[in-house]
Formats: sequence, structure tokens, C-alpha cells
Amino acid sequence: MRILIGIFLLTGLGACSDSATHVINQHYQALGDISEINNIVTKAECVGPDGDYFTITKSSFRDDYLLFQQTYDYKPNPFYALIRTKDKGFGLDTNFTSQGPLSNAIIAVLKAHEFHEMMLQPDQRYFDLKQLEDTTFFDQKCRQLIGSDHLGLPVRLYFDKETHLMAGIAQANPYKKGEVICVHFEEWNYNNPVPIFNRVNIRQGKKDQYILDYNKIIFNHPEFEELVLQEN
Repeated sequence: MRILIGIFLLTGLGACSDSATHVINQHYQALGDISEINNIVTKAECVGPDGDYFTITKSSFRDDYLLFQQTYDYKPNPFYALIRTKDKGFGLDTNFTSQGPLSNAIIAVLKAHEFHEMMLQPDQRYFDLKQLEDTTFFDQKCRQLIGSDHLGLPVRLYFDKETHLMAGIAQANPYKKGEVICVHFEEWNYNNPVPIFNRVNIRQGKKDQYILDYNKIIFNHPEFEELVLQEN
């Protein structure tokens, strides 16, 4: 894929503060030009409290489309889902036939697995951002923004003070009131046209940890095609 390097400045963040807009704009300047990205396909080898599993995401960069696939070493049945919008999604069987609609909470959890897209487009996912005091996030000195997601749940975004790139996010678990999920972007590769991370380190609640190691991150996959659901 060919991506032209340039500057993508954010022209407006709704009700976000001027200082938050400045932090986001610095992030986009550090990224370079993302205007040619149309879709992202990722594959990750994952480790969680229950064992090993694999996650594949196929995401449109232009709307909310997501095809989500997870398979597990510790249980026989995979989990497939298709997301059309933030309010419309379906569970799938392995033949990609609809098994019924998904709740908004499940859709939000699945969309939260689009880690590269959330790093590349934070202003499209989070709202009413305001800057707080600088802090340390996973031993990384960061600028800190507070805001909300489309469900109105609180989020905190972290941006490295030296590179200005987004370092991660802390967000409320829509399934468990009071629990916070902290996501840290690690093992950055700066040799791509756009800087990209190859590992995600997740701390959920007080004890659960998940590691996602990406062995495939493809922008503008030549065979990307949105799935048309088969009806039962």
C-alpha cells in the first residue's frame, strides 16, 4: 500500500477544549497522512486468563463496518460477528450466516477491539475531550485527555509526551460497573509510512491481563470486501 506522508490536522472536536484539540493535532502530525487508508485487516495471537486465542478484525476506515473472528485453544466454539453500525450487529456461525442481533454493549466491546483504528482516528470515537494534568501510563510519561465514548461511558486517552503519538486508553467496562479496562500500545514500528504498534497490553480490573501480538496488519487489503449476510 502506498500512503503519502503529510499532515492531517483536526479542524474541530465538537465541544472539546482548545488544549485537547492541540494534543490531538500533535498526534495527527506525528502520524502523517492517513487520508488514503480505506480499510484495515489485522490478525493477532492472544493470551488471556483462560489461555491462548486468535483474533482477526476486518474493518472499514470509512464507516463502522467490522467483521470480527475469534478462535480459542481452550474451547471448541469460535465467535464470529458482523457489525454494520454502532447500533446494529449480528452474531454469525462459521458459515457467516446470521444468528441474530447483538446488544449495543456487545457491539461496543467488539468495536473496542479495533485498536489500530482507535489510535488512527481518536476524534471519530471519543467526544467532549478535555485535557487533564500530565500523568504516567504503563510507565510512560503522557498527556492525558478525558472524554466519553458513543455510549456516554467515560474514557481517558494518553499521548506520549515525546512522540505525541497515542499511547493507550482507559475505558469503562460496559459489562461491569466500576471496572476499568486499560489498553497500552507497545512495540512500535516507525519504518512504515504510518507509525504502528505490534502489541497491545490490556489490564482489565485488578488482576486480568491480555496480550495481543499482531502478526498481520494490512492497510487497504486488495481483497477486502464487506460481507453480505446469508439469511436463515
